Amino acid sequence: MTSRRGFTLLEVMIALLIGSVVVLLGYGTLGAGIDIEARVAAARDVDASTTAFRAMLTDALRHAVSGDGSASGGLPIATTGTGKTLRLSFLSRGVTHPLGGSDIWQIDLGADSTGVTLDARPANVAQTALHLTARGARAFTVRFRGRDDAAWRDAWNDPTRLPAAVEVRFLDAAGHDASAALVARTSPLSGT
Repeated sequence: MTSRRGFTLLEVMIALLIGSVVVLLGYGTLGAGIDIEARVAAARDVDASTTAFRAMLTDALRHAVSGDGSASGGLPIATTGTGKTLRLSFLSRGVTHPLGGSDIWQIDLGADSTGVTLDARPANVAQTALHLTARGARAFTVRFRGRDDAAWRDAWNDPTRLPAAVEVRFLDAAGHDASAALVARTSPLSGT
């Protein structure tokens, strides 16, 4: 019997092969973990942005201000021929920060390349003070329900009073619902 003092070339090559496989598996697992972490963070940001957007829009609609018969009050909308809403503009005395409860704010809901946007500014200021985006939604539709209506209407043309409720549906690029519809009751003190 001869005593062996080292490894054969075959044993070294097998050890290197097994070591390489272990390192590659570890690297793949680490990369997948980093990718999942980035996706979760992105989804969390979208959810937080959409939640803030929906809360602000709900608050603004609930505290909408009826007009005096002029074009500045009520809930005027502009729509496309396909029924998608281009813009919804109204005045509000929202109570959630930053709208506060004292000043009247001009609220503009529209759609652009980033998604459905909500711009808010004090009514006596020209510059936008708040800009929120509902990501994932590319268009929206608006319907109204009067206090005595049995069905939803596609338009609300009375600037002297507010509807009882407003429904906003958010649509994806294909025209399907991107998220749950937002339904907000307007304040009974704001209109008759």
